[in-house]
Amino acid sequence: MRWSSISVVGREVARTVFTILLARIVGPDDFGIVAQAMVFVGIVSILLDQGFSSALVQREKLEPGMPGVVVTVNLGVGAALSVATIAIAPLWADWMNTPQLALVLVMLAPDLLLRAATVTPRVLLARDLQFRLIGIADVVSALAGGILGLAVAFAGGSYWALVVQVVSTDAVLLVVLLIMGAGYRPNMQFRLLREIAGFSWRAFAAGLLINSFSRNIDNLLVGRFQGPQALAFYGLAYRLLLLPVQLACTTVGGVLFPAFARISFDIDRMRSEMVRATRTLAILALPVMALVAAGAPQLVLVLFGPDWAPAIPIIQVLALAGAAQAIYRPSTTPMVLGLGDAGLNLRYAWLTAIFTTIGIVGGLPFGPFGVAAGYTVATAAIVPVEWLMRRRLLGMSLGSQAAAWLPGIHVAAWVSAAYLLVSVSIPGRELLVLVVGGLTGAAVGIGVLWLVHRRQFEELIFMVRRMIGGRRNEPSLRPSPADQGRHRSGRGRHRTSI
Repeated sequence: MRWSSISVVGREVARTVFTILLARIVGPDDFGIVAQAMVFVGIVSILLDQGFSSALVQREKLEPGMPGVVVTVNLGVGAALSVATIAIAPLWADWMNTPQLALVLVMLAPDLLLRAATVTPRVLLARDLQFRLIGIADVVSALAGGILGLAVAFAGGSYWALVVQVVSTDAVLLVVLLIMGAGYRPNMQFRLLREIAGFSWRAFAAGLLINSFSRNIDNLLVGRFQGPQALAFYGLAYRLLLLPVQLACTTVGGVLFPAFARISFDIDRMRSEMVRATRTLAILALPVMALVAAGAPQLVLVLFGPDWAPAIPIIQVLALAGAAQAIYRPSTTPMVLGLGDAGLNLRYAWLTAIFTTIGIVGGLPFGPFGVAAGYTVATAAIVPVEWLMRRRLLGMSLGSQAAAWLPGIHVAAWVSAAYLLVSVSIPGRELLVLVVGGLTGAAVGIGVLWLVHRRQFEELIFMVRRMIGGRRNEPSLRPSPADQGRHRSGRGRHRTSI
């Protein structure tokens, strides 16, 4: 978890800083053109992983040739999608009513092949919990891509600076992974895929619905019906609010999946870890998102300038969705797939896609703010489903799950109130309000947590020290023969063999 945190924080902070700088330089119109292109890239990128990576993580033992044949499939799909992107680019530009979009998509097409080449090396490092190597590769590639994009922007490259940032980041990531020896030689042993096909296609379909469709349908509709500038405002707000979700999903979820797959023989231990993860994510995500919502006016004006002011209310309403997703996105899929239940994960993905689509379409007539509100309502409607899944699989009561939110809600209320008090006290001084209000809100939140929720405060401190201090006294993730026997005899319904 320590190295996963370093990886995600380093990568996402670097990307966010460079995005802020590039957004200020190129402006909303040019930013929106690339945002329209990235909607398409984001939708098709999920096809690069056909679910085999999830099977590689969940499967207890791997045949020697299995990683290589998965690499072959990834590269084949990546090459096909690159060619298809070039062919579809003019049609996508016409559909989005943005002529410049066609050439942008053509230049982004090779990036799909680069991304395909990194799928298997990355997931096998995660399987072995080698997050230190992943962290190094992520941070180096994010910094290199951002620096190159910034250089193009200063040279007057307009939206091409963003294209360079995207492509160079993925190119450097692939090079670093290969230098580290994480690559696998492709082979043609396709017979090995039959052993994991059933699990893989269900995991792939669920990922397609959650990670591609549900996360891009809002950007797709806003870009199509409201234009590039509206998409720039919505996309910026969505990207800022997606940052804590990505931090939680990659830092926590990236570790929980291989970890849960290794301890799925012990449901009691899984339940204990899930309770701790949910409580900790709530106490972190809710106050942070409350602070972002309260400070959105100063945050946007200081970092992006007055041209981006329409994004302020969008950020504020998306903060609610970001809080809920940061709590549950990192743990639900790892829990279900770790137990081998790809069918349940697929049904959950369908429900998420349906709720999200209904909310977004309902808000579309009211502009990007309406889309954000609909997306937030849909996210809230999915939370009870998350609770029911945890009760079914791990025996967690609904009351205990609701109670896990209460400390976070209490602290969030104090944090936002402290920030708003500062903003009222020193009006017109946006930078000063942002700095003083942020520090005051954080101090008040820590104080309330220490005074009122001492148990959660001590648990959080313990986990931080444990992350910093390494793996002393860590229990093994591998089942003993006795544990395996108990699992097969008493809890076999929780795990599906693939």
